Amino acid sequence: MHAVLLQELKKHINLTAAEEELITASFRYKKVRKSQFLVQPPDIALYEHFVVSGCLMEYYLDDNGTQHTLIFAPEKWWTTDLHSFLKKEESRYYIEALEDTELLIITREALDNLLKEVPLLNNYFRILYQNAIMGLEERLLNVLSSKVEERYLRFLKKYPQLENRLPQYLIASYLGVTPEFFSRVKSRIHR
Repeated sequence: MHAVLLQELKKHINLTAAEEELITASFRYKKVRKSQFLVQPPDIALYEHFVVSGCLMEYYLDDNGTQHTLIFAPEKWWTTDLHSFLKKEESRYYIEALEDTELLIITREALDNLLKEVPLLNNYFRILYQNAIMGLEERLLNVLSSKVEERYLRFLKKYPQLENRLPQYLIASYLGVTPEFFSRVKSRIHR
């Protein structure tokens, strides 16, 4: 399990054998079943999650109970309610397993210690968080200014492995439209 994480880290930083051992010792393995929640309000997000296999989804429920899908986290992605994780405050988001999923998880305290012991990890997480912020900014701009067809094509580019793994209503939620409208848009594109 840890080999997948180390391989992902090595894409951005070089690690010594001792650093790899520290990293391996700091992450715990966790298996979750489909539909199991890892975080839900008002819980505090206690872990940063690295997806080894499977897929997670992060979403928000508005006052009417409408689900707004924020991100999908397939293999080699990270997810948590970052605000809750860093501030130790109640979560605003739900993180749910869309499939049986294998994870490597780390607590805030263990992550802080690891960042001190392996300073290069600061570079990795800086890159990770910068990419996440840029991705969220792009997503926000797309939702505000793009047609649904364009959003769908961007979804396919961002998550090429997920179209056939996810129910259509979740893709519609991610795109910010009803499942019925998404069905019409998808059939127009595929014509």
